[in-house]
Amino acid sequence: MDNLVFAVIRKRPYKVLHSYAEHCYTVVCEKESFSWRVCARKQKVTGKWNITKVVGPHNCADHELRMKHPQLTSTLIAKWLMAILQLEPKMKVRIIIRTVEELDGGYVISYGKTWRAKQRAWKMIYADWEAGYEQLPVLFNAIKAVNPGMHYEYIPKPNEWKDGRQIFFHAFLCFPQCVEAFRHCRPIFSINGTFLIGKYRSKLLIAISCDTNNNLFPLAFALVERENNDGWGWFLRLVWLHVVEPDREVGIISDKHQGILNTMREQIEGYAPLHHRCCTRHLAENLLRKDGVKDNFELLQDAARQLEDRYFQRKLEQVRTATNAKRRQWLTGLMRDLDKWTRAHDVGGWRYKFQCSNMAKSFNKLLLGIHGMPVNTIIQFTFYKLIAWFNDRHIYALRLQSAGEKWPPRPKKHLEKAKERAATHEVICFDLGIGTYQVEQRGGTTSDSEVRESRIHVVVLRDFTCTCGKPRQYHFLCSHLPPYDGLKYIADPAYRWNKRQSRKMTRHRMVMDRIPQGVDGAIPPARLGVQPHPPRMSHSGGRGAGNNVYVLIEFLWRPETHTFHLPFGEMAVTLEDCLDPTLLRLLFPNATGDTASWMWIHCLTDWNQAGQYSWGSAILGFLYRQLCEACRRSTFSASLGGCMYLLQLWMWAHLPAGRPEVLSHPYLWDQVKVPHSRLERACCDFTNELDMLTTSSVSWEPYVGEGALAFSLSTVCSSDDD
Repeated sequence: MDNLVFAVIRKRPYKVLHSYAEHCYTVVCEKESFSWRVCARKQKVTGKWNITKVVGPHNCADHELRMKHPQLTSTLIAKWLMAILQLEPKMKVRIIIRTVEELDGGYVISYGKTWRAKQRAWKMIYADWEAGYEQLPVLFNAIKAVNPGMHYEYIPKPNEWKDGRQIFFHAFLCFPQCVEAFRHCRPIFSINGTFLIGKYRSKLLIAISCDTNNNLFPLAFALVERENNDGWGWFLRLVWLHVVEPDREVGIISDKHQGILNTMREQIEGYAPLHHRCCTRHLAENLLRKDGVKDNFELLQDAARQLEDRYFQRKLEQVRTATNAKRRQWLTGLMRDLDKWTRAHDVGGWRYKFQCSNMAKSFNKLLLGIHGMPVNTIIQFTFYKLIAWFNDRHIYALRLQSAGEKWPPRPKKHLEKAKERAATHEVICFDLGIGTYQVEQRGGTTSDSEVRESRIHVVVLRDFTCTCGKPRQYHFLCSHLPPYDGLKYIADPAYRWNKRQSRKMTRHRMVMDRIPQGVDGAIPPARLGVQPHPPRMSHSGGRGAGNNVYVLIEFLWRPETHTFHLPFGEMAVTLEDCLDPTLLRLLFPNATGDTASWMWIHCLTDWNQAGQYSWGSAILGFLYRQLCEACRRSTFSASLGGCMYLLQLWMWAHLPAGRPEVLSHPYLWDQVKVPHSRLERACCDFTNELDMLTTSSVSWEPYVGEGALAFSLSTVCSSDDD
């Protein structure tokens, strides 16, 4: 070995003149014009070789440097490469050629010799291909010993032997860390296969998914003899059993291999179904092979990406026009399974943001340099790659957490972009109860110079839906949702006493103002999830956002009839409204809500006499008077007075405008949920809702019958009913 290295580095090529394994060995210079010669003989006693003769110095390199060296064999190169390939197993052949050229002093070896040297080096490091298959069970057991919960299966061919050894058939591997991570990710993964280019042409099958930041992480691997129906069916069943949770429905993106399609039609007892979606890139490649029109390749993928049927049909018609009659017939066959390859007809949205099986293809590119290695080496490389990925991402997650970040960069960027676009939309409220809005998205020119027309979409907040289709397909908000799903304004109670231009009166607090607690001291559900905000006032001394509906209802009051003038007729607060919601336990609170005037104290000195008073009539009359005064006001100093509890409960019971999503306790007057974060929109939306009220949208008998409202009252209201 040393003499070979010396001959190559010093550029001293030689050839063997005589070689007798048991007697003598003679080498001479490769060039016949030089007389250099070395002779050696083997000793019989010691078995060692002794140099018996050396003729002249070997200085042929001083005259000429040839591009080839007879001692620079693939075996010598393989020994040089062993240390390098252990660190860089994916090193390409052309990189090895340049590396050897630097090591040997200028000799350029051929591609074939370099490839053979690489194969020999792999064999020296990882053993041969036959031993690689035999070592798989030992390797799996070693990995499982340090990774409890790992599942693997090794299946030899039944009843087939060669030289006393079993023939490899199938192998499956999945790590528990990947399975646990998948439970917290989107229920979608991609499957694909890649050929191994070693001595035995097996097939490596991969199931892979993405995390929130769109980083790849493999779920399971399988080695099969060939890609056929049995191989795909066996692999998918194991993924279904050991990766997917029994009660979780998951989407799968792949090509239309018949083995995959057959497995998708099966159902494992006790497990939720899998939803197969076709890779649109594979479909476009099939179309390209059939008609040869390159423009149709991207056009078909663009049609499959459309979220609305009208735009899908428009793009599909362009594909039909551009292709020939035979390909149009092929497209007609695809129309039977529109939900499998188009977003516009994918009702369940099982693709999320993935259109094709790029996840699996990206991981296949990571394995390109080791496709020709023994299978045990491929498993080792994958194992160490996963360890590096998990460590790097764990450190990255800790860094984000310490920085106070709530989202990874990709979803955070999406939210910021949606919020920025939302500021350009025009919004009209149609139903505040369920959150129905009409959103007009302005047209314009995109960054790709594509001219887009303006579009109108309908948003329903209660169902988290939008006619643009993005929430249904991507399971994430679109730019039409952020304007309404923000924080809700709830007035600060202290602001009600200290706001400018409010009446200053001496009052005492009432029993109804005490915030009750449950039996176990818990806060009532109506107060949970409430996030207080600082008070918001207009510069002209206006009211907070929560009072907009009361400002509007004042203008609908008619003093001459003591009724509210609504689009469908007249309505008024009656004694029935005083009796049922309030149970006559309210003593003329002002608009501030939780105090009453001291002037009523003398009426309560004699409880027997006080019980004979018509408190409901007095409350109702006082409210009427305050409404009459408020509707004639000319300045903001004349605020609305009277029993705001009664007016508020009457509105909630009869009108959908301003009604909270979940009815609060009557005494929780400060928990009115106003679905507006912008004051300039609130008044306009309330006006639109009141103007669109119809007879059918109003509850005429909210206290009796099937439509009775279940008001949750304080225990004070019913403490002495028995």
